[in-house]
Amino acid sequence: MLLGYALTMNHLISQRILYALRVRKVKRHWARLLGLTALTLWVFAGSAEALNSAQNAQYLADKDLSAEAALDLAVLRAAYPEVVAGMSRGASGHLELVLADGARLVYDDGKPRTSKEAEESPDIRTMLAQVYPLGPVTEQSAHPPRGFDPGRHRVQAFFLALYGHSEAEVRKSCETVRFDGHGALFSRRHGAAAALSRVESRLAPLTPQHPEWNIILRPFGGTLIWRNIAATSRLSVHSFGAALDLNPDLAYWLTERHPEKIPAQVLAFPREILEAFEAEGFIWGGKWAAFDLMHFEYRPELILKARVLRGDVKLPR
Repeated sequence: MLLGYALTMNHLISQRILYALRVRKVKRHWARLLGLTALTLWVFAGSAEALNSAQNAQYLADKDLSAEAALDLAVLRAAYPEVVAGMSRGASGHLELVLADGARLVYDDGKPRTSKEAEESPDIRTMLAQVYPLGPVTEQSAHPPRGFDPGRHRVQAFFLALYGHSEAEVRKSCETVRFDGHGALFSRRHGAAAALSRVESRLAPLTPQHPEWNIILRPFGGTLIWRNIAATSRLSVHSFGAALDLNPDLAYWLTERHPEKIPAQVLAFPREILEAFEAEGFIWGGKWAAFDLMHFEYRPELILKARVLRGDVKLPR
């Protein structure tokens, strides 16, 4: 921003000097003063450009990152290009994710974590470590091991940077998206609302052909609500307008009395609904050990990482 401003002012002042000298409406000492000002701004612009280059040079190149860190950075940049700038070493020596506004989030603090700690206080690496099992539900994915919850380990500071630091800020970035006859309030940021609209376009022609979907889709559970996750002090992704709940009577790990019946319910979940959401960057809570069958959230970085590791796509590094 400073560089652009300096260059613009330099151009305008230079033009004014030339004009003044042509029409002889300024005295010689004023012309000299203006010329000195233009020179000063030109030097400032060069300094700003040099500072910009120096900042970019501080980001680590892929060759200086582990394969895991390089892939994580690539999927985050691809999913959120306006927010993610690069990675660098912090004062403590730990690898940090640098955001476009200069904020830094620890990528890897080197601490081992229990499942509970990974959920309550993850770093960025932990947030992305578990690979989402993309695609149709299998016997294996219907029986996830305890603690396998790809997407539930969220760095709250990152989501605040993505979608807004308050309910008011989040709401300003939301729009109403039609979904199964309802108006769903969803964030425009990072393509979330557009992605949900595409999910609706995929499902709308199929829904009349599948009356059995009624108990899955209806009643509609909702989208945006600024609240904490049940039994925690952490904000839900619903707070950011980036998650959607289908029928709230679907199984939820915290209230389910017969968890032994959940794998069968996961296997029976409509394949077309799951495909429509995953195709547009959403993950499903039905694939978590801490199951949440009503819940879909917009996590394009996790879907993209799964596709890269499966060999479906390649990302520029």
